[in-house]
Amino acid sequence: MKKSYILLFFVAVIHSISAQNTSGFNPIFKESVSDSKVQDQNFYLFSAIQNNPELVSSLEKNTRLKAIFKKKKESIAAVLKNDKIEIKTLIDAYRFSNEEVKNISSILRKEVKYNTILELLITENLRPSGKYENFKSLENPDYISAAWELCAKGINQSMSVYGLGEKGRYPKIDSVSYNVNDKYYKVTLLMWSDMLLNKKEAPTNLFYQPSLDFTLALLYMNHRDESVRYEPLDAGENQQTITAISKINFNDFPYSSILILGNGPENNKDTLTALGKLNLQLGVIEYKQKKAPLIIVSGGHAHPFRAPFAEAIEMKKELISRYHIPENRILIDPYARHTTTNLRNASRLIINSNIPLNKLGLVVTNNGHSKYVGDDVFIERCKIELGYVPSLILGRINSTTLEYQPRIESLHQNPLDPLDP
Repeated sequence: MKKSYILLFFVAVIHSISAQNTSGFNPIFKESVSDSKVQDQNFYLFSAIQNNPELVSSLEKNTRLKAIFKKKKESIAAVLKNDKIEIKTLIDAYRFSNEEVKNISSILRKEVKYNTILELLITENLRPSGKYENFKSLENPDYISAAWELCAKGINQSMSVYGLGEKGRYPKIDSVSYNVNDKYYKVTLLMWSDMLLNKKEAPTNLFYQPSLDFTLALLYMNHRDESVRYEPLDAGENQQTITAISKINFNDFPYSSILILGNGPENNKDTLTALGKLNLQLGVIEYKQKKAPLIIVSGGHAHPFRAPFAEAIEMKKELISRYHIPENRILIDPYARHTTTNLRNASRLIINSNIPLNKLGLVVTNNGHSKYVGDDVFIERCKIELGYVPSLILGRINSTTLEYQPRIESLHQNPLDPLDP
């Protein structure tokens, strides 16, 4: 009987996802993984290709792609042979020019039309993974082109921020960890480049590999592993709750979950702020009224710069110790650093944790923040920063609580925000 209930529950979840899904996304699809979790989170396209030796071989044989790879390596080698320390020249050698991006897009568009292996990568891996869900309406040639161009933009941006010290999207919390004008950092970049080019064996000889490897090295040397610091969540912080979800009868509750937003501290001493604690109290009030069986807390290593605490971790501790909320009723998102990604990441958790999408969720935060979340300004910010609306903000329950509907587009990967893609 228990097995039958779990099966029926899972079928209902898949049905609710299908209602939003026209792309081939499969909630039980097993994603490709590489040796780098940061790569998987930011550049899934490359991890998927790398996991397909037959496809790697066919792309390595493509004459035009082979020429791009050769030219890229030669450009990097030429910089390393120069006695002068020219960091901008080095970074430029790794970055993809607009012409290179367009040329590679053109090649991939043509390749997918007659390369069955590449076409299968799209239909049997990329689309089921949901990693490029915002491109789901595109035909395969345009789909692979869009995925590639997004990855190229992500690589170029990380090179600019962590190689040259340029301002990223959120410079107060995303910046390079070193003084890029210091000789120490310049020499370090050159030595890392030499190691990658001449000593470490690369997993492929594909057009993107040198740039990808150096991007991952830049994030690593700058201690920017926030995007994967708590992975795998479903076998760690969220394990007890994931296990318990299959036993919850969601029909007993008006809402599926209560998302409590954070309010990050601005110093390295406080783990929670006064408003952050207020948000928790407000969320607990809704939970005690049995509005939903689950609480989701969202907040990563945001403020201050390279914050030592993940706010969601601290929120979970507070819920358990102060309010005696059972651990198996709390899901955490320890990555979001902005309200836009609070909603996006919560939507991802709901989809990936088999929580029914046909039920609305509640988002709880203090009065001022809640007013902002319910305003059209927030929706416009989502469109600008994410390229889509991660969840629909619906009715207002009270001054601190809103209804929301998670959207499947939230699965879309965003390497332009490499610390929480």
